[in-house]
This record gives sequence, C-alpha cells and structure tokens, in this order.
Amino acid sequence: MRIDDLVILGRAAPQHLKNGRTTICLGGWSYEHGFIRIYPTKVRMGVSRWDVISVDVEKNVADTRNESWKIVGSRENWDYLEDSVRKVGRVKNSDQRREIVTDNLTSCVSELNNNHISLGFIKPQIIHKMYFGKNDQYGKPIQLPLLESYAKEWPKVKYDYELEPRLKYSCEQCQTKQGFHDQVILEWGFYEGMRKNPDNLEQVWENAQFLSDEHEIFLFVGNQQNRRNSYVIISVIRLKKQEKPTTKSMF
Repeated sequence: MRIDDLVILGRAAPQHLKNGRTTICLGGWSYEHGFIRIYPTKVRMGVSRWDVISVDVEKNVADTRNESWKIVGSRENWDYLEDSVRKVGRVKNSDQRREIVTDNLTSCVSELNNNHISLGFIKPQIIHKMYFGKNDQYGKPIQLPLLESYAKEWPKVKYDYELEPRLKYSCEQCQTKQGFHDQVILEWGFYEGMRKNPDNLEQVWENAQFLSDEHEIFLFVGNQQNRRNSYVIISVIRLKKQEKPTTKSMF
C-alpha cells in the first residue's frame, strides 16, 4: 500500500533490535488511512513532526494491530531505507494542526482499549503529576551482534537512561477505576533533552510547553505490541491556545 499523505506526529526513543539494527517507531495520521504506525525505521530519516511523507508500506506478520505497518523492503534495504521515504510537504498552519488533533480526539484511553484501537489522541483534563520514574530496562541491554554496518547508527537508546519521564493525568471522561492514567513518555525529544542536560532533567517539561500558559497539551498515545492493554505516550502535542473572540460593545 502506498501512503501519500502521512503526517508525522511523533517518533519514540530509539531501541536496538536483536539483529543489531537501531530502530525508531514512527507514528502519524493519514487523511486516507487514519492512524498509522511504521516500525522499524532508521534513526536518521530526515523527517520531523508535522512533515508529510509518501511511503510504500506492507503489513508486518509479527504485528497484528490494524494501524501497524513496515516500509517495503525494510530489512533487505535497511542501509538505504531513508531513500524509501519521500517528503512531500509540511503541515505549517496551526489551524490545520489543531484540526487533525481535535477531529480525532478520544475521550479516554480506556475507550481506545475497549475498541481495540492502538493509536489515538487524548486531551488531559487534569495533570496530576509530571515526574521521572525508575526505568526498568536500565542496565539490561540485549545481546547485540557486533555489525560494523550498524555500529554508526547506535545512539543512546531507552535502556541507557536510569530514569524515564512519566505523566499522571485524568482524561475528559476517565473510565479507569482509579480515575487517572500513569504513563511513560517515549517521545525521543524528551530523552534527547535528558541526554543533553543531565543536570537539569526538569527542563524537559518546559521544553514540551507543559508550563506554558499559552499552549494546550494533547497526547498522542499508543499501546504496546506485547501488552495490548498498556498504553504509552508516543508524543506530546503542544498547540497554541486559540484566542477567544471578543464581543464589541454597542455603547
């Protein structure tokens, strides 16, 4: 299948595959096909959030989620995989960005789970806590073959971080028994911020505009392949607040 209108919404922190490749999970939205997950993709793909790409994809027999795809020839053509992705535009207009998000909002993560939908947008109504939790993957790297062709791609990956950013929040109509969600944030930008500024990890919250009075926060969430009932935050979408219309007095 060819997707000609895939709007990139987020890229998760890199991880290693057992065959030595370093990969990133890419999530996006297509006007024609809806939510799309592409995995694996290379670290250096020359694309960023809100870019629009054209790419040929096929189903991955190892991932049965409806939204999951892989790039055609991703294994045999790995060294040149970026050539398979063509940037065709960019969503620059803030109103268009907001439309993509708000037209596809889900009221609660539990609703996504109940409907077996693996990707979606959530607007947190109450943010209870922004914090760093213990990374259970830390210090437990998988055994990797020492492949020279892949070595240059090995950036810092998720299990290299002792801590992971997490968010505790309530949805508009939270259906969970506890009334809130507590999820890890996988957005690569958070981990890059932690790597570049290890003495001030709290800066990542400001970078993501969590502390801004001028932005609204939306979450692009997805479930995990081997834990379908468990959702993570793939990307934090920050949009400028819309100006409220002013009513002119007649007097």
